[in-house]
Amino acid sequence: MDTLTDDLCYQALKTRDPRFDGRFYTAVLTTGIFCRPICPAVTPKRDNVRFYPSAETAMANGFRPCLRCRPEAAPGSPAAAGVHTTLARAVRLVEEGALDTGTVSDLAERLGITDRYLRQLYKRHTGVNPQQHAQARRLLRARQLLVDSNLSMTEIADIAGFGSLRRFNHTLKETYGDAPTAYRRGLKPIANDAPHTPDAPFLPARDDLVLFLQARSPFDGDQLLTYFRARAIPGLEAVGKQYYARSVSVRGQPGLVICRPQTTPQGVQVILRGPARQAILEVSAQVRRLFDLDADLPGITDHLSQDPLLQPLVAQHPGLRVPGCWDRFEFALRAVLGQQISIAAARTLAGRLVASQGTPLPDELTAGTGITHRFPQPEAIADQPPINIGLPRNRADTLAQVAARFAEPGFAELDGNTLLEQLATLRGIGPWTLNYLALRGLGDPDAFPASDLGILKASAHLGGPTNAKALTHYAERWRPWRAYAAQYLWTSLATHPAREETMS
Repeated sequence: MDTLTDDLCYQALKTRDPRFDGRFYTAVLTTGIFCRPICPAVTPKRDNVRFYPSAETAMANGFRPCLRCRPEAAPGSPAAAGVHTTLARAVRLVEEGALDTGTVSDLAERLGITDRYLRQLYKRHTGVNPQQHAQARRLLRARQLLVDSNLSMTEIADIAGFGSLRRFNHTLKETYGDAPTAYRRGLKPIANDAPHTPDAPFLPARDDLVLFLQARSPFDGDQLLTYFRARAIPGLEAVGKQYYARSVSVRGQPGLVICRPQTTPQGVQVILRGPARQAILEVSAQVRRLFDLDADLPGITDHLSQDPLLQPLVAQHPGLRVPGCWDRFEFALRAVLGQQISIAAARTLAGRLVASQGTPLPDELTAGTGITHRFPQPEAIADQPPINIGLPRNRADTLAQVAARFAEPGFAELDGNTLLEQLATLRGIGPWTLNYLALRGLGDPDAFPASDLGILKASAHLGGPTNAKALTHYAERWRPWRAYAAQYLWTSLATHPAREETMS
């Protein structure tokens, strides 16, 4: 734990401070159980506890997850926070199942390093090796699926990566002390199709897979839906008062994912429909990034509220998140389409692109939703003549160049800095596009498009700098959370007419 001492952890444990939920785990020597800092159990004596940065590390050291506070449901993965970018990517790939079907050597090759160096990075920063992390994740996600989903035991064993129901039952009983059925709570099975209401296509129906994802508190789901609603691409996305829905393609299989933010408990109900339902763990990881569920908001807001310019905005929007993206390539094209035009115009162009180059979906999958296509693959655009969707010739050329780069094997998986450096060499990709892509597309918490007209207008309205150079200098005080500062500034424009996130 780079920024937490054992004494600080114990103080947080005694007060059950929710700001530390997911940042560390407490293992109790006398019981062999580890907990989240918000666990309602009686606080153990100081000499009887050990602190670990991740649930995987605690499990690798022989401790069992608590049945009351459920460490597998804690928001975030601190193992990936604040460490080498290569390790952060490795942790993400392992959590998405890279070692369920491949080896550590395969993973290292994807990262462009040796397997020995990968093991060293893992051990140094997480306390466990990649295989231990993968096994712990299987156990943790299996238990999460047992409690928070409507899947059958056989489906959970398969999706969690155990290979067989027998191995699943044996491993969970050996680890937790009871058979999986002892922990089966789950969501109630969907017995009938949803009632005939306007929202019916976006409610759980027969054969849908349903999973709940917990968010760090506080969480403002309405703000995120407002953001997504203004930018929803026709034919690809649909956003209502209580849901965000879109088509997806996972492992070549089509699907419809519906996200319904909730306040009690805080988080997002994920509904996955269609053949892609077997990839629920990959989809849930993408939903977490899309809704920024793992942001340590108390720490971020404590820092940003020290600045008098942002303090009123932080107080006004306590659960504000930075919306992410579903796919890097998709967002790169959205950023290019949004250059120098309004949000509404960019949305229209993106809709034309999806309709002309996207893959149609089967009607039975998306009936009544208005969603008709999957987003185009890079190859579909890179191999075509200039696309006629109403773009200037230069921007159409930029779109094709970006698609050609993403069509190259491994390009989409490059670390963020390298990907941005390579895109910067393309004609038509300037600082605004790169910063916007870093902020939304790559999830960089410190990205800051200072030249954005909306940000400059918000800053001027609040009495701050009025030009990009001065704002860049002023924003140094917001590091390392400038992306959140940008989101507060954009959100402040909601009551003022503005061409948000555009270039002049």
